[in-house]
Amino acid sequence: MAEKQRNVLISNGKELIGQLSWPLGGGPKWLPYSIEDAREILHPQIVAVRKIAETIPERFAPRREVTAKVVLHPAFLAKSYFPANLLRDVGLTILGSRPIKISPRKKRNKDDPPLETASIFVSGTAEDFQSMDAKLRDDGTPDGKQEQFARIELIDPYGNEEKLRIREDSKWPDYIHVTLHAHETDADILAAFRSLVEELGGSVTARGLRFVPGLTFAAVRIQPNQVAELSKFSRIRLIRSMPQLQEEWQLEGKLTKAFNKLKLPEQTAISSAKAAIFDGGIANVFPKHANELASSNLLPPLPDDLAHGINVTSTFLFGTIEHKATSLPIPYCQVDHHRVLPTSDSPEQALDVLDRIVTAFRGARASGKPYRFANISLGPVATFFDDDVHEWTSRLDVELADGSTLCTAAVGNNGLLDGELARIQPPGDAVNVFSIGAAGSTKKKWTRAPYSAIGPGRSPGYVKPDVVAFGGSNEEPVAVFNPLAGGVIGVAGTSFASPLALRVAAGADAMSRSSFDPVTLQALIINACQYSAYSHTRPEVGWGRIPLNPEDILYTPLDVVRVVYQGVTRPGHPQKALIPVPKGLPSGTSVKLGATFCYRAPVDSAHAINYTRAGLWVRCYKAPKKTLPLFGSGMYKTETQLRRDSMRWDTVLHNKRKISADDLDNPYFHINYQVRDESEAVRVEDAVPMPFALVLTIEAPGVTDLMVRIQTEFPVLQTLNVQSHAEVESQTS
Repeated sequence: MAEKQRNVLISNGKELIGQLSWPLGGGPKWLPYSIEDAREILHPQIVAVRKIAETIPERFAPRREVTAKVVLHPAFLAKSYFPANLLRDVGLTILGSRPIKISPRKKRNKDDPPLETASIFVSGTAEDFQSMDAKLRDDGTPDGKQEQFARIELIDPYGNEEKLRIREDSKWPDYIHVTLHAHETDADILAAFRSLVEELGGSVTARGLRFVPGLTFAAVRIQPNQVAELSKFSRIRLIRSMPQLQEEWQLEGKLTKAFNKLKLPEQTAISSAKAAIFDGGIANVFPKHANELASSNLLPPLPDDLAHGINVTSTFLFGTIEHKATSLPIPYCQVDHHRVLPTSDSPEQALDVLDRIVTAFRGARASGKPYRFANISLGPVATFFDDDVHEWTSRLDVELADGSTLCTAAVGNNGLLDGELARIQPPGDAVNVFSIGAAGSTKKKWTRAPYSAIGPGRSPGYVKPDVVAFGGSNEEPVAVFNPLAGGVIGVAGTSFASPLALRVAAGADAMSRSSFDPVTLQALIINACQYSAYSHTRPEVGWGRIPLNPEDILYTPLDVVRVVYQGVTRPGHPQKALIPVPKGLPSGTSVKLGATFCYRAPVDSAHAINYTRAGLWVRCYKAPKKTLPLFGSGMYKTETQLRRDSMRWDTVLHNKRKISADDLDNPYFHINYQVRDESEAVRVEDAVPMPFALVLTIEAPGVTDLMVRIQTEFPVLQTLNVQSHAEVESQTS
């Protein structure tokens, strides 16, 4: 039977990227308040905070500083409007920020619902707040500083009760997980915190402190009746219950088909790339394909942990097993299986596992050989909050921000719970992680597996899970090869959807001879997702269900062409990426454009509302000066609309849109890279270049010579040199 004809993707779309100017902003900014309005409201509020700073006992206030919230009017949410200079000029320290919804005293439209804005945490002494009040009331304060006061909706103490996120059903009521506004170098603040804990009869556990820029995390043993007193410490941001590790979803169905007796392939992996899988051990049952690594002080694996680790690793190595299969496929790459379980049934169990994962990432990077791929199919049970990130999330986002590793993570199996309890679990909410939910079937008609956790995530990172992969169900389990179980068994859960998704990336990487960056592989997978607005919703399935065959992202039908752009952008240097739609398509042809942008971003963990420090502002033009609303309509919008619609600060942008070929005249993307630090605008000369990936799909139904037309008009474009199965067999035999 003749092989079906198809197009291989174009791999050098970067040749179509050039520099471009960026249009100037819109008209004058709407100002809701005058300085007189601000004085009337803010003066008594600042006085109230100052009095607290004057009277608070020193043991609660290192450096004699208290923490207050400066809440901005929603019209001034954008980073360029943050009153940073004003706050610092009066001596206040900006600690962080979080999103909050308010109904401001004055709205642009009186019928507007509550709007999202920024609540900025600041720290200062009574003298600092006195200085702030003086500048507010002084007519000699420069106009620019006066206007910054008019952007503020209110100033309020950070109440102790606001810091508490304690579960009544906590397994360890005598332990808490504390987040502090403190840097690793703030020795006096950390010493004051330890001293107060001990004064209240508690102790920081032997694990000690963990740090990300701007935040410190601590596990504390303390009596429940003393937690409220501890919350008075001015630098505490949050007090949570200690997280437990997630439990696996229990499959009720069984495999109903017979499988042949299979044995491990003799050949080594196709590529030299290496993946890290963090799980419960493999007992080295895949000797030629996976190596188990574990610290010397780790106890022997428990049977359930070992079974989970073997099944997850097998899923990555061999995928789902067809019931007629007579042999296992050759793995795409080698695996280092880091056994991070068992962990003790102690309050620090989930945090211990995180430490082992971070240590492995850092060790690989320090050796000069960072992992190209990684998978995490475990994590803590943690109630999702829109206004703050978990230690798991923030630390992994920091570790993965350099973009050298594509890390998939299961979003959790809590989708059957009610309301907010069904939302994604850490680290599935991380912006530098490829978050994977589960689809319940491989069939043409499919939905989210009921157990799979749902979104949305927080903004940025609003579309979470990123995608879903087949994760099995009672009716259709995932068939995996488990040597200890004697053959093929059935499993289900997001734990297996996640390595299946990573396997697709590793397969595309092997077949393309590692031509693409890890983030480009993610963009390719998202671009090829199946999604129907009639059958699916973003919170349930993200961008859609991914294909399980890597060839489906490297090849397309004859009337579809996929183009990969790997570019680097710098602030202040907008770029123009041509969309290679050929002229002369049959009149009336309806072209579908599907575009996916992906990048990795450094993060400000203390600033939950402005978590990512880099963003792409992308606009699509169907013709010169004629926009095509691919990522949201309109050039200039409020910051809230940008977050929810075009998602400027999200690390993934994706959409598809139909347009008549007759309306396309030299279409292109306008790409602008923006940066911020601690929620503020950053000078372009201080920012570093950022790699990004753009994957574009051009579909012209019935135009089976689409590739020929494109390469004729854009001869610089070249197709990918894909490694064939025959070449694979010859290299590994």
